[in-house]
Amino acid sequence: MGLIFYFFKEAIRGLYQAKLMTFVSIISVAASLFFMSIVVLGFVNIESVLEKTDEQADIAVYLEDGVSQDSSELNEIMRVVKGYSQVERAEVINKDSAWERFESLYGSEMLYAVDDNPLPASIEIYIGSRFRSSQAVSSLCRDLEQIGGVESVRYSREWMELVEKFRWFFYLIAGIAAFIMMFVLHFMISSTIKLTIYARKELVQNMHMVGATAFFIKMPFLLEGMLQGLIGGIIGVFFLNIFKVVLSGFTLSWGPDYFPLVTMFLGVFFGWIGSLSAVRKFLA
Repeated sequence: MGLIFYFFKEAIRGLYQAKLMTFVSIISVAASLFFMSIVVLGFVNIESVLEKTDEQADIAVYLEDGVSQDSSELNEIMRVVKGYSQVERAEVINKDSAWERFESLYGSEMLYAVDDNPLPASIEIYIGSRFRSSQAVSSLCRDLEQIGGVESVRYSREWMELVEKFRWFFYLIAGIAAFIMMFVLHFMISSTIKLTIYARKELVQNMHMVGATAFFIKMPFLLEGMLQGLIGGIIGVFFLNIFKVVLSGFTLSWGPDYFPLVTMFLGVFFGWIGSLSAVRKFLA
């Protein structure tokens, strides 16, 4: 127990000796972990949006009035629609179902002014995953518009293509930035530990002379880097909670309850890696 206390006392003394570099290092850790947390949460929310869109129909085919009342004509349209190789599944939404959907989404107030149901019957089409390209969908939409009894065709997932394009752009930029941040973390923590080792060079040499083991000499420096990472992680989580409060009016996913603990653990991990790099080079 006394040995552990000694290690922590020496680690804290090392933090104090290089006050400016320690401060800069901790702020760098906090800023980097905050940024990486935002990136991860961005991934989670983008994937959540895309998962929800997978549950929605890809194409809505609106039918002319009267078609839904003629079962033979409707069956013929469904036969033609299901005959396309791109179509994985198709469902008829009659006028009553369309009314109920509209009412559940937007309320009944907007429908008070009309006596009859103005909403058209439609066919919701789900496209097979291997046909979800702009060219394939555009070609299918043009073919569907030529079917008799079809009033209009709407590709309801056009905006999803924009989301997917944004996702890959976001991944690329975030990946590059995260790599830079990890390099900065490693450099700052390693540099701080190196300064601490320089400041205590004579003490380290004397410990070598009296036969102190490598573990005994290195452990305070390793703990110093881990403490920097832990403090930076705590600060990063603090600002992440402030960010969460600021955006509390939006429906966003903030990850599992243990996400803050993972963030702090990453701070400790990066602190350990940075300090390990320094002691390996200067205390080999």
